[in-house]
Amino acid sequence: MNGTEKPIGVAIIICDRVITEAGTGNKTIVSTFNNIGTKSFPCIHSNMSVFVALSNSTGVKPINLLLKLGDKILIKVGGKVNFPDRNAVVEIIFNLVGVPFLEAGVYCFEIYADEEYIFESRFNVTKTEE
Repeated sequence: MNGTEKPIGVAIIICDRVITEAGTGNKTIVSTFNNIGTKSFPCIHSNMSVFVALSNSTGVKPINLLLKLGDKILIKVGGKVNFPDRNAVVEIIFNLVGVPFLEAGVYCFEIYADEEYIFESRFNVTKTEE
């Protein structure tokens, strides 16, 4: 972990979108959910956002978000994030487009820092009546 403490997960929120207010940097999290219904599989969710908050670390770290179904990785996105001090809560917004769901099941967004697992959020994808 590059000689500094491993970040602690504060929040993972799955939603339609996150709006950042220009003047203050405050976030508005719009339409949270933990279940996606679809009429058929495979399906593509046109867009969604994942809001992540981390703390308890310092320096620049690579942070990755993985979407998984079981052991299969469907999406991996990320970038470098600066932790100014251990008490800072760093907020990261992942805007995802064309998210694939192969079958009904429990899917998982996992967060990694320096390729080390931090925490996760699970959600259901179900088949709805036609």
